[in-house]
Amino acid sequence: MRESIIIHPFAYRTHTHKLGKVVTGYRIDRNNNWQLIGKGNPQLPQMFYPIHQQISIRPGDMVVARCTMFNNQSHPVQIGSTGDDEMCNFYIMYYVERMDHNLKKKICFTAGPPNFYWDNVFQVPKYVTEETNKFP
Repeated sequence: MRESIIIHPFAYRTHTHKLGKVVTGYRIDRNNNWQLIGKGNPQLPQMFYPIHQQISIRPGDMVVARCTMFNNQSHPVQIGSTGDDEMCNFYIMYYVERMDHNLKKKICFTAGPPNFYWDNVFQVPKYVTEETNKFP
């Protein structure tokens, strides 16, 4: 996060289309410590679920998400907004200490595979890799 504000997430929501099995979101601090924000099955009801631990996201921290999907179709699936496409979204609801300090940038994203992989950018701890592949 590049803005000089601290946000406090209190709920999260996962979203994919038909192929998503699990979506996991983390906060990575400046010391490369990974903290789970939330994890969910995107095929369950589309609602916000509470975050059960105190999390603060500070300037310099990163928020990252990973989706595990299974394509059992006979063709590649494109990224997009229709039901025939696929997407990977992790939403958070948060509060700030002062009303005049909301985030200016409301969304963040990367192109995803094949252009972007976590392992090309981060040193991903083994437990994170294992955790993101387990179904909730």
